[in-house]
Amino acid sequence: MTVAVVAMSAAVLTGCGGSASSAATDQTADPNGQLRVGFVIPPAPLNPHKVASDIGTYPYLAPVYDRLTQMVAGENGAQLAPMVATEWTFAPDGLSATFTLREDVTFSDGAKLDAAAVKANLDHALQTPDSTAKSYLSVIESSEVVDPTHVVIRTTRPAADLPYVLSGAAGSLISPAALNNSDLDVKPVGSGPYVATSVKIGDSVTYERREGYWDPSAQSAKTITITGIVDDNARLNALRSGQLDLAYSTVTSYKQGSALGRGFDFYSYPEANVYALQLNTSKPNVDNAKFRQALNYAVDREGISKSLTSGQCVPNGQPLAPERVGHLSDPPVDYTYDPQRARELLAEAGIQNATLNVVIPSGLSLQEGLASALQAQFREVGVDMQIQQADAATSSANYAQGAYDGYVQSRTPLPASNQSLARFYLNPRSFPGPVPEELRDAVLASYDPNVDESARDDAIRRAASVATEDALDVFICAVPTQFALSNKVIDIGSMGVSNFQGIFDLRYVGIAAK
Repeated sequence: MTVAVVAMSAAVLTGCGGSASSAATDQTADPNGQLRVGFVIPPAPLNPHKVASDIGTYPYLAPVYDRLTQMVAGENGAQLAPMVATEWTFAPDGLSATFTLREDVTFSDGAKLDAAAVKANLDHALQTPDSTAKSYLSVIESSEVVDPTHVVIRTTRPAADLPYVLSGAAGSLISPAALNNSDLDVKPVGSGPYVATSVKIGDSVTYERREGYWDPSAQSAKTITITGIVDDNARLNALRSGQLDLAYSTVTSYKQGSALGRGFDFYSYPEANVYALQLNTSKPNVDNAKFRQALNYAVDREGISKSLTSGQCVPNGQPLAPERVGHLSDPPVDYTYDPQRARELLAEAGIQNATLNVVIPSGLSLQEGLASALQAQFREVGVDMQIQQADAATSSANYAQGAYDGYVQSRTPLPASNQSLARFYLNPRSFPGPVPEELRDAVLASYDPNVDESARDDAIRRAASVATEDALDVFICAVPTQFALSNKVIDIGSMGVSNFQGIFDLRYVGIAAK
């Protein structure tokens, strides 16, 4: 099967998939514009093969590094599109794909980006002992250069999701000469539209437009500075005082971010990240589906959304957010707020006076608020939820190792819904309990590149249905990616990745000409 996608123009990219008060989308970018952005996560080292978080580092890598594919903003949210690859063809058995490359791409050190460079990157990512990228690219078995503009990538299973995998941070293409540079953390060498002129780990990164880039529309601003500002109020105050042009706005600060007044705008992408009490279904009581369903019926999702996020955390009783492929319009179980039904299910399960030991990452206000709300609501039906806190890395690791019954955290989706379900439930780090075979089979069936789109979507819905009916999580709500911004910022709706993850890609965002 051949997939050839027409490259998206900046005009098509503009303003799709979200809502804004009056964000500028029809103005011309200032060619000398300086775009200053505040993010909730400070910059980590910028070596794409050694990042601690592919999602958290993506906004800092995207200006510097191209990938074979990319997610762009289309008429119906994010969609897969070419980047360095112009098209790709899957083999009949679905176990490999041949990618055709652009011929006009160079790295910032002058080297040509060809099939050999792609293979060198994949080999390095998969074979370097301390590579973190290998876990994200684990579906790849090997690669082979056919000629300078064609590379074959072989996979360990049928992999319709391969082009989506390659669109992420782990698919960033580094100049082969720089792959083993000791200073790659602070001096990235990519083929992207910008070069990093100042990298201050834990603080900020500044980028300068690169001459001769193959897609000038991806260089709206002359310079970009992204500053990590963890505190929500400090980030919004920096925007209000003119130190920033664009600020990431968490849903817990929606009231402040959306009401900055004259000279400012607010933009909201569709709901994407889903918040849940993730459950270890191998634990006593939690291994009982009726107990898990009871917990879901005990949750007042509307009340939580209104009290914690001014209605921005949209109630969602299933694993995928609304508007995502696999979101069920008619779920097998509709988890309304029904404490009496929760008590009935607990009685049917023969469970009384249950205790639930839960961990949450410290210092995150939404997770803390969600945990407190769940604790109170579970108490109403006779379940005692005990809450422990640890830093994000420790809490995640301890939960994965079986130390707790549950973990209050977001489940961050990937570009394709089958990828997301696999990340949520087929990865023992995020789902340490036994995986229902029906769910596993449905996800794997959806990976076959030779099935049509309808059959693939049906398989994704089957997997989501199993996760919902079996109550593999206590599902809470879905949140959008939101930004507060100066009204000088243009094309805020161009960031395809913001349609499905709480991050951004500034390639097509600029400052309006005066």
